[in-house]
Amino acid sequence: MRVRPTLVAVTAVTVLTACTSQVPGVPTPAGGVRMDATDADLVIGLAEDGDETDRIARNAAADVLDYWAETFPQLYGEEFGEVEGGFWSIDPDETDDDDLPDSPCFDDDVDELADNALYCPSDDRIVYDRAWLADLSEDYGPFLVAEVMAHELAHAVQDHAGLDDPSIVAETQAECFAGAWTRWVVEGNARHFAVRPAELDAYLLGYLYFGDPAGSEPDDPSAHGSLFDQLSAFQEGYADGARACAAFDEDRVFTLEPYDPDDERNGGDLDYDEAVSFADRLLTAFWRQAVTTGFADVPPLGGTIDLPDVEVGEPSGSACTGRGPEVDVEYCRADGDVRFDEPGLLEPAHEEVGDFAVVTLLGLPYAMAVRAQRGLPTTGEVAVDSAVCTTGWMAREFLEGEVDRAGYEFSPGDVDEAAVALLQYGEGDNVLPGSDSTGFELVDSFRQGFLDGTCGL
Repeated sequence: MRVRPTLVAVTAVTVLTACTSQVPGVPTPAGGVRMDATDADLVIGLAEDGDETDRIARNAAADVLDYWAETFPQLYGEEFGEVEGGFWSIDPDETDDDDLPDSPCFDDDVDELADNALYCPSDDRIVYDRAWLADLSEDYGPFLVAEVMAHELAHAVQDHAGLDDPSIVAETQAECFAGAWTRWVVEGNARHFAVRPAELDAYLLGYLYFGDPAGSEPDDPSAHGSLFDQLSAFQEGYADGARACAAFDEDRVFTLEPYDPDDERNGGDLDYDEAVSFADRLLTAFWRQAVTTGFADVPPLGGTIDLPDVEVGEPSGSACTGRGPEVDVEYCRADGDVRFDEPGLLEPAHEEVGDFAVVTLLGLPYAMAVRAQRGLPTTGEVAVDSAVCTTGWMAREFLEGEVDRAGYEFSPGDVDEAAVALLQYGEGDNVLPGSDSTGFELVDSFRQGFLDGTCGL
């Protein structure tokens, strides 16, 4: 967040110099391969015999090519064709410069390709650093290797279709296409790769690596989008398919925003106590306005509401009573308050993620309090989905400066922090008791609220 007009929050993520709703699915092997692709299916130049990363990449690429052989004609009215320059695997510690393919996209220096994956449109070629992907796979799971292949092949799709959009549009569209392919895999259509929806949570945290740093310029010629821009694009493809991705253009809402270069106080979060106080103010202001006057594109909900107080709760058991199972943030029906465990949840969330994580986690029981006041259920998946969705709606109105008397303005990185908070903390019964939603599903509910608002209230 930022005190008007000073920016004081940031999510630290790493930028790459190049690229890289719940569904039923079908029973599949956990996170892996049904049947290995071979050279007869797809040749990867310079691949290392027996290398696990090359094996995953080959299987994924073969399946992505199958997907686009089926999908490209539906979108663009012609065959996808071949990736004429082929696929190439390198390891900066093992690959000789002389072995590299000739390409206008890089010199004959293997170090130029380190820690990267790229699609070269000049010669229709995909090159990746297998050692780098192996490290990412260890951190975020093997499906990340598959997604990198899906992303880079999505750039080949854009090139074959003659698309020419600004970088942030092209990169988020590529993630959307990767999400559409992932849904196709989850539904059991792939010959080689398999993944279950529950296994996607660890992969989504990989966006901590792939999103642009908070405060980056959205019109930078290499902009990829914020963590949330990338993640929400992936989920849009997963939920709505490749046709929704094909509609991406510059009118899409992006949360990547630059810092004010003249502001000397950029780059830090509100301290913990102020973050809690701000969360209370923002939630109060948002919900009062949502009920009474509405927002620019959303009419008021109507009715009356007695907004809850936000108070420090018990450090063990229920935050409301101190008894029973551990619930670290909750709506206390007995007195209508929202209470939270400081050392068990909010303080570590503030330290590990940032100030808007505090807003997000308090927003969940606050939304339950509003639901109770409106005579709506506060338990079950419908209630959880609505609470997460309305927290996304609140974030959007805050980003757009629509919340009167909030006292602060959106800062680059805030929405990223919301998504990370849901992935890291949202699944546990200590935050959303009784919910069976995965982190992937929670972030998708947040995304839908961010895009569409109201969430059935």
